[in-house]
Amino acid sequence: MLLNLLTNALRHTPADGAVAVVVEPRNGQVVVAVNDSGQGLTATAARRMFERFWRGDDSRTRATGRAGLGLAIAQGLVEAHGGQIWAENRTAGGARIAFTLPLVRPESDYAMHRET
Repeated sequence: MLLNLLTNALRHTPADGAVAVVVEPRNGQVVVAVNDSGQGLTATAARRMFERFWRGDDSRTRATGRAGLGLAIAQGLVEAHGGQIWAENRTAGGARIAFTLPLVRPESDYAMHRET
């Protein structure tokens, strides 16, 4: 899933641009964000990018190995694990695609708390 987000960010970032991954805990969840310094999201892309088979660039086809399923699959995986995924334009330019996943205590930590 993270590889898909990074691949998309690199595809939409100019050679002199930057891509960063930011991970932070927040309210019992972990937030993972992939930020890029590309052109950002069009209104259509922001609305449709998680739809199956949708491709924002008409030159990208199934023949080139891109079926438009990556973000739809990422969304399904995140939601199946109790998280959320979203995309937005960054105020500094570029796009940010982020997702949350619930934090899980290590089994040894769980056992200690269960006995007390």
